[in-house]
Amino acid sequence: MDQNDRAPGQRDKVALITGAGGMKGVGRAIALKFARLGVDLALSDVQLNAEDKHPNQVRTGWRGIESVAEEVRALGVRCLTVTCDLGDSQQIHALVKQTVAHFGHIDILVNNARAIMGADKVPITELPEEVWQHFLTINLTAPFILTKLVAQEMIRQGNGGRIINIGSDTSKRATRMGAAYGSTKQGLVALTQAAAQDLAPFGITVNCPCPGSINTDRLSYWERAQAEAKDMSYEEFRATIVKEGVDATPLGRIAEPEDVANLVAFLVSDDASFITGQAYNVNGGLLFH
Repeated sequence: MDQNDRAPGQRDKVALITGAGGMKGVGRAIALKFARLGVDLALSDVQLNAEDKHPNQVRTGWRGIESVAEEVRALGVRCLTVTCDLGDSQQIHALVKQTVAHFGHIDILVNNARAIMGADKVPITELPEEVWQHFLTINLTAPFILTKLVAQEMIRQGNGGRIINIGSDTSKRATRMGAAYGSTKQGLVALTQAAAQDLAPFGITVNCPCPGSINTDRLSYWERAQAEAKDMSYEEFRATIVKEGVDATPLGRIAEPEDVANLVAFLVSDDASFITGQAYNVNGGLLFH
């Protein structure tokens, strides 16, 4: 893609996306969508051990953000990859500094990364404090730090900007055995609303897509444990979870990563310049709040 062929309003834009290394994940779908629009990319994710990866990623030799980077570069955009543990604030600072040093600016931030689910899926009376703190750190504190640092850069640049926080249907309605995840995702909506008001005078919008179940390959410790208990493969048990989601959804399917990416692409476009502080459901009619 030639620089002059990029979509109107997206030429010379740079987006920083966290949690972008999944083979069938929302981060990758957003990266590919942006690349097709001509947006240059900084992709970040944590370095996972083999036991923390989806079996498909292990079998295929998927290399996380490096594999995604190859795909987006083939679409004609520039791409920087930075491994970052969002539990370490110094690494977050370094991520933003590296992105600015490499591209000179950041125009879009997508806080997509989340803690791996499963260890939190217990009644609140059995929820370990360290698990609670981990979810708080990854799902809420890291987006706060990134929003703060990237917004400072956007204000310095003086051209406005777009910040997207990927929420969840639990941002609207908590579930049993989901105190840590639901609390952090509801907190992310509050962060979105507060930041939207603080940053509006600078032309920076902040919004929060809230998807329901998504057909991704992000590992769930709970699903893996359930599969082992039922003497099933992880993929077989995951298929039963997907079917339950399909049966419960009015539109007859669960979300694909691209469904979320399409909304994100709209929210960062010029067409959405008057939209800020909003939390949009992406759930096929399962939840309306």
